[in-house]
Amino acid sequence: MDRSDEPSAFAWIMSGTVGAVVAAGLGKFLLDRRRHRAVMDARDAAEAEDLAEVDGHPS
Repeated sequence: MDRSDEPSAFAWIMSGTVGAVVAAGLGKFLLDRRRHRAVMDARDAAEAEDLAEVDGHPS
């Protein structure tokens, strides 16, 4: 490997690094969205349960 290969090797390494960071960011976004939906579903279920008990329909 001579000095002319250094820029292309560096670019190859950096493109892999950027790809990994983008993939990690996308994964975090999807997990955060999934966690948010789970929290909202749990809140809705708890609210529905509270409303059912208030109406005189114990679960």
